[in-house]
Amino acid sequence: MKRNADIGFFTNPSIVDTPFIQHPESNPMSLRRFYMPPEMVQLPQPEISGSDAGHIYRVLRLSAGDAVELFDGIGNGYRAQIVSASPMRVRFRIEKTFPLLSESSVHITLAQGILKDRKMDNLIRQLTELGIDCWMPFYAARSVPVPVEKGMQKRLGRWEKIALEAVKQCRRGRVPCIRPADNFEAMLATSDEFDLKIIFWEGAPQAFDIPETTPPSPENIMVVVGPEGGFDPGEVQLAKTHGFLTIGLGPRILRAETATLAACTLVQYRFGDMGPGILTMS
Repeated sequence: MKRNADIGFFTNPSIVDTPFIQHPESNPMSLRRFYMPPEMVQLPQPEISGSDAGHIYRVLRLSAGDAVELFDGIGNGYRAQIVSASPMRVRFRIEKTFPLLSESSVHITLAQGILKDRKMDNLIRQLTELGIDCWMPFYAARSVPVPVEKGMQKRLGRWEKIALEAVKQCRRGRVPCIRPADNFEAMLATSDEFDLKIIFWEGAPQAFDIPETTPPSPENIMVVVGPEGGFDPGEVQLAKTHGFLTIGLGPRILRAETATLAACTLVQYRFGDMGPGILTMS
């Protein structure tokens, strides 16, 4: 994939500089796109400051009167005009608000057994692109990393930044929430709110096979995938007592990160916006 020097993912964390097609009223083919926090958008003249402003002013060479697009990370897009620009601060005037239409109809929470090294960094980027609504890391019995609160806080901050960068790159309208890491039992305790709960396990007798008794159109789905060593059988049994379906991913042994991406893709295809239903959308 060719790297675009103007995508915030590689250069500046507030800027995406590629054609943007989300809503017929946005007419965005020549517009630059920037992230703006929801609380900032509500101000009379919202602004971007610091190094982000410097990038807009010096690199993109935008100035007063230029039209741009803003998005707030919670599903809204904004047609705006630059009111003033300097290397330290760029102010905007909001002219129109419109919904961003790139979110899946199903809300997927992906609970991931914590992996070692930087595998989690890559996963949060890819899962954001696949459209998950929330990411919940947890420590399983066979997780290699051990819980370290100080280091985990730093990792959470990095994951939040990676998720935001991925949202800009893939043209999503919402930034997925990232919950603090917890243990397996505490993760299961949060599952009552979901319409469908699936734990993917290499010991499951069948591959992706959803029972006929499953609600045909669940709105909130929880997907649980284990760490490198997989799940302890006792963990799988505990998940079953919480109402989880146990499902496999075929006869081959997958790397943990491959299993996570495959699980998310299958669920999004079966219930969300990656399956045949997307072809009927206007």
